[in-house]
Amino acid sequence: MLFQIQRSLSDFFERNLFERIIIYLFLSAFISKFVFELVLGQWSFVQSQNKQWLFYGFLALDYIISFKKIMNMRVTINPLSLFALLFFIMIAHGLFIGITSHNTPFKILDDTIPLLMIALNILRMQSYAEMKNPIDFRFILNTTTWLAFIACLFGLLGQTLGKPTRAGIIENSIYLPIVFAALFTLKPFPKKVGIMFVIMVILSMSALNRTSMLFFVLMISTYSLLQIIKSPSKGLLTMIAVIISCSMFWIMLPKGSSTYNRIVGIAAIDLSARTGSVGERQAEQDAVAAKLELGGTTRQWTGLGFGGTYEVQFTHKYLKNYGHAHYAWVWFNLRFGYIGYIYLSILTSILLYNGTRGLLLKTETSIFISLLCLSGLIYLMTYVNALFLASGIQFLYINNRYKSKT
Repeated sequence: MLFQIQRSLSDFFERNLFERIIIYLFLSAFISKFVFELVLGQWSFVQSQNKQWLFYGFLALDYIISFKKIMNMRVTINPLSLFALLFFIMIAHGLFIGITSHNTPFKILDDTIPLLMIALNILRMQSYAEMKNPIDFRFILNTTTWLAFIACLFGLLGQTLGKPTRAGIIENSIYLPIVFAALFTLKPFPKKVGIMFVIMVILSMSALNRTSMLFFVLMISTYSLLQIIKSPSKGLLTMIAVIISCSMFWIMLPKGSSTYNRIVGIAAIDLSARTGSVGERQAEQDAVAAKLELGGTTRQWTGLGFGGTYEVQFTHKYLKNYGHAHYAWVWFNLRFGYIGYIYLSILTSILLYNGTRGLLLKTETSIFISLLCLSGLIYLMTYVNALFLASGIQFLYINNRYKSKT
């Protein structure tokens, strides 16, 4: 038994880093759902840091085990490896301003680690030692589906027991691109995966966020359009099925649920308001601009650095020492000032470049990367941390020699 476990672990660490990072992300969310929500009874919406530090633990262990691979790593020069330099520049910028501004050490560290992990992972994912084996997309699909499905059942069990948790799809910013990449490329689409996915969507239908709903709409619309192009009759049937499914979803959706309120609220968005989830994001933007203006021209150009905080009035509370921002342009402005807009422009360009390149390569993994890039572009406009916490997997540079295993 012990030998089998050792063999399985050995085989796992022989997989390429891209696969391992994805599994670490899902394992972190899985453990958080079971231990902190189901067992300890913690609220589901305060699990970001628990998942974040669990992931850092897995990645640190990976660095220790893969020490020889890292020491023998050779960096390939291409647009993505050059892009990794941007993160090192941002880290140097953020650290210098944060330290000279005497920001809190822990907050500085908390802002530094995600960008450092992205930069290192971009470089590591391109090394031959990490990518010598083909990417097994079906392994990614099956493993993440089982982890997400069981975690969703944990959430359902917690709800039944009266715990402050809920059924939901863990790591949906990554899992949805995985599923839709499979839908576009795998023929036939795995039935078990399809059944589990539908069950998860039904169980989590009352707590879908706007970004996930937008991604759903884009993917279903694209899939329907492709079906129409291939076969008008089949495409028409697909569209009818989609319309019926959406109608059933709306009928089944509990009135007053988070998803219901978000859908209804879209038609009534008032960008001048500073209440509600969208209004609070606008309030963040106003508060960051005010804080930078108080610091003068230099502060407006260089930002508050890593660990920088500000004060903001939300709908039901006033926060001091708040160091977060949802919109990407606000976060980059907060950390790096006007210079941050240059960093953000480069980041956006690379997402567009890698996403387009993935579409042209037309493999399972490349389509997955394209959808990750699309998801990342959407999250730039809604919740930039989701992009950072994916730890750089959107920036995998797919070479033709690294073909997917099907």
